[in-house]
Amino acid sequence: MRFKLYLKPLRDRQRLLFNYQYPLQAWIYQLLHNADADYASFLHRQGYTLGNSRKTFKHFTFSSLQIPKVEKIKPGNTYILIRSEPLTLIVSFYVDKAAEDFVVGLFQQQQLSVYNREYRADFVVERVETMADFEFLMADGKQTVLFRTISPMVVAEKVDGLDQYLSPVDEAYGRFFAVNLVDKYRSVQNQPTMELDAVAAQRLVKFELVSPPERIKKRGFLVKEGKETTGTKVIGYLNFTFALTAPAELLEVGYLGGFGKYNAMGCGCCEAVTPLPP
Repeated sequence: MRFKLYLKPLRDRQRLLFNYQYPLQAWIYQLLHNADADYASFLHRQGYTLGNSRKTFKHFTFSSLQIPKVEKIKPGNTYILIRSEPLTLIVSFYVDKAAEDFVVGLFQQQQLSVYNREYRADFVVERVETMADFEFLMADGKQTVLFRTISPMVVAEKVDGLDQYLSPVDEAYGRFFAVNLVDKYRSVQNQPTMELDAVAAQRLVKFELVSPPERIKKRGFLVKEGKETTGTKVIGYLNFTFALTAPAELLEVGYLGGFGKYNAMGCGCCEAVTPLPP
């Protein structure tokens, strides 16, 4: 299920740090912990596992903040000076029907503080809208849907144990995107039956870049704010549209839980634009 949160700034001209993904993630985990400590601990420490693999998935994500009015960012600034108009944030969970009521109540009238040692911005959740399910969530069979990124997308190839981050224009991007999506789906099955190698996964899941390469934006950020010397530097790409052909159940997992890696850090959140004609 997916929500749109309207975040009202508590003061005008607050300074919002650029690297706000980690504070937002921490806030969501805290809300989950307050409502269900066991579930929050499960997500934070373990998540959904994949057999004997070391891969784990959280199956939730959130968008970049949509900020209607900011003051011009000056060279050297490490913050965004925001005005008093509400910001919006999409938060998306892949959960079973039994958990929906639990998730709905998480965000009502909550307060949010995004801060580090230098800057602080405080908000209250003014309104929560439950977003309608996209039609492919109810469909059967394989189909093609057009998606647009609303947060950075992270796809990586392991080389000597280290992530090598790929751009959507890289030849290998579709292959690693497909394997990640298939693995996500397998992690939520009680008895995983879809065990595919990279070639078979790419036949099942077809990624096609639609946007011109020059429009794609690159964004780097730290997995943990304030850990510049020890934190993990992640590279994601945004501002692009892609066509994705896959079985409806895989489209649902990616749409609600996030595509690519680092979903719980606010990566891989996309909006479905429209199904393409057959």
